[in-house]
Amino acid sequence: MRFLLAALCALLMVAMLPVTPATAQSGSSADFDVTKVTPSVVGAGSPGEVVVSGTLTNRSGRALNGVQARIERGTPPTSEPAVQRAMREGVSSITEASSSPVADRLEPGQSRPVKVRIPLVGANSLQLSQTGVYPLVVNIQAGRSTVAETQFLLPVTSLPGQPPMRPAQATPATLVVPIVDAPRLEREALPGGRAVLVDDQLSTSLAPGGRLYDLVQAISDSAPAGSSLGNALCFAIDPDLLITAKAMQGGYQVRQPNGALVEGIGRSAADLWLTKLRQATTGRCVIPLPYADADVVALGRAGLGDLVNGAMDGAQLLSAPDGLGVEPRDVMWPIEGALAEKPVGDLPSTMLLDTRAVNVPAGSLTPVKLRGQGRTAIPIDPLLASALDPNRDTKQEVTEPSPPSGGALTSQNALGALAFRATGGFVPNATSVLVPPRRWNMRADDLRGLLTGMSKMDADGLIRLTALPSPNPATLAEADLTYPVQAGGSEIPREVIDKLAAQNFKVGDLARSSESDRAQTVSPGRVTTPLRNGLLHGVSSAWRGNSGAAEDWVRRATGPINDMLRKVRIEEYPGTTNRLSSDSPIPVTVVNDLPFTVGIRFKIPTVPGVEVQHDFGGGLATVPANGRRQFMLEASAKRAGRFMVDISVTAGSGTPLGPTKRLPMESTEYGAMIPWLTGIAGAVLVLMSVRRIVKKAKARRERTLAARKSVDEAETQPLAHTVTSSQSAPEGNRDQG
Repeated sequence: MRFLLAALCALLMVAMLPVTPATAQSGSSADFDVTKVTPSVVGAGSPGEVVVSGTLTNRSGRALNGVQARIERGTPPTSEPAVQRAMREGVSSITEASSSPVADRLEPGQSRPVKVRIPLVGANSLQLSQTGVYPLVVNIQAGRSTVAETQFLLPVTSLPGQPPMRPAQATPATLVVPIVDAPRLEREALPGGRAVLVDDQLSTSLAPGGRLYDLVQAISDSAPAGSSLGNALCFAIDPDLLITAKAMQGGYQVRQPNGALVEGIGRSAADLWLTKLRQATTGRCVIPLPYADADVVALGRAGLGDLVNGAMDGAQLLSAPDGLGVEPRDVMWPIEGALAEKPVGDLPSTMLLDTRAVNVPAGSLTPVKLRGQGRTAIPIDPLLASALDPNRDTKQEVTEPSPPSGGALTSQNALGALAFRATGGFVPNATSVLVPPRRWNMRADDLRGLLTGMSKMDADGLIRLTALPSPNPATLAEADLTYPVQAGGSEIPREVIDKLAAQNFKVGDLARSSESDRAQTVSPGRVTTPLRNGLLHGVSSAWRGNSGAAEDWVRRATGPINDMLRKVRIEEYPGTTNRLSSDSPIPVTVVNDLPFTVGIRFKIPTVPGVEVQHDFGGGLATVPANGRRQFMLEASAKRAGRFMVDISVTAGSGTPLGPTKRLPMESTEYGAMIPWLTGIAGAVLVLMSVRRIVKKAKARRERTLAARKSVDEAETQPLAHTVTSSQSAPEGNRDQG
């Protein structure tokens, strides 16, 4: 019983292990990097053997002895899911040819070129008996142990002595070529400044041997303009990459980790690459990506329709004479090929969408009309997208270069998947649109192999190379958008969007408050558009699932915005005290170092005791380009004393322009207090007069009372006097009485 439980646990643990992609080297001791498969498509006129070339590297800590290699074949897949499994999972081989010696001994870290051959038919061969798409496995052993194993698809359209595999109807096919990179431009070369990049990695990518150089060069070599393959290609170009290369072409600086700036080294590389890109795109299909490949869905969910529209301005950059000079098609390829159910903004009329983002029948590749949108959708072939992108359906699907290392196996799988689509997986009345990963990491030789294989299949009648469809909405069935959950989970977070929106408001406020100056050749948009584009770097597809990087780029974009806003400011006040009377003007000079006229408002917080008039009738006061203007702000003192008045200027909707200046003021005037003082003095005089009157009345009353008292006393006084007199009168007087 214990043994059964242990075995069950072991099986469960094995089942939970992640599946190793088929194109990766599955051996734990060594890596086998396939660099070429010859022929990539076995057809009429092909040699009678397959040769796989590559490099074997010992990644273990011990020497590998008796190293041998052989090629095995699996069973041809008969369904689309089986093709997917053959590309990404291990398959059981049904042939086991004899091995060829590679090296007697391979030391740790040592590498050695390997070339393995195997016939198509006959003894010790692949034992091919019919056409089809075959999974091949390169097995490398040291002794009896497998140290490396690599798997890929081999399309076989014809065998010696047999008719070619030619379907009744060729499958229309077109290829999108993405020209995209991660944002690098920290600061565009605004008037009076130089372009600044966050690093100089782009100089390597644009130089011969670099990723972006190889993409353009391989297209120019293998699919020249006017050829069938050339007409079947459509470039998807990020305008931000074009602007960055142009900035490098004019000379630029690179930000160092310590914040210092050094001269960039990619000026000549950018110049060469731009020349080749213009040549490669002349007369070709070109579709513009949103600027910086911005996450327009996340911007739309936040209600930032103006930023969505701004992100779609890239078409003008591509068509400008100093850009590519091409007229781009009105087509959009959104991130992960998905749109929200209610798109926001002025978006193109045609969408290039993943089949999981449109509610269509399973397996359908027919264009549809999006219900209630007024737009059409061209489905991306999911089988071909999976073959071209080993990172598909992983967290690195959009953000990382793919294929991660090399592209020979990716090229082989794409050709195998395309051959299957043309035969066993044929979809009637549909075009297979091959859409690689955004940051396509194909080596030049591998891309040439893919393009050569597509041309061969076109010549053999399996596919028909055609231009990107231009569907007529009137003839299409309707379908609804379906936003995949995984796409929503990878959006740029709302917290970052909110910070971006706050900065974008400042840029818009400056733009709305400005106007061109007749004496200047620079329009406000020459400054404000690059500032807005810098903010769009923060919502680039490169930062999906990486909110820290997105927030860092919003922060980087904030610096140039603040620098431009500070160019409109109040001139430094000399520091002396401004003496006020009851009605005195305050002289304030505003400086504008921008190359266009800016409308301003004054902002002066209320200070008790001082009143300053600064509204100018409610409109904006203008300051000329690269000039200054003095304003006389009418001020009145309400009382005597010393005051500190803060004065600042803002754009029309309140965005601060330049720092606040503090002006000292002093007043010896009582101003409006004088009537109060006069009133108080009058009241005091009245009170004093009343007091005097009261005192006089009181004194008079007292005198009256005293007089009355005297009268009363006089009335009683005579009687007493008579009695006294009669008693004391002299006798002589008595005789006379």
